[in-house]
Amino acid sequence: MDPALIKLAFGGLAVLGCIGLVFGIGLALAAQKFAVEVNPKVEAVQEVLAGAQ
Repeated sequence: MDPALIKLAFGGLAVLGCIGLVFGIGLALAAQKFAVEVNPKVEAVQEVLAGAQ
């Protein structure tokens, strides 16, 4: 194969990997910022009503 094509393919993989890393970090930060706290009373009611379905 042509070395130029191999270099181009590795460059594309590197760019896509960097974009994926940036978006992954952004999603992780957004998940922490917009996390919703769970009310313990809701969990207790769900445990009691678990067999009601």
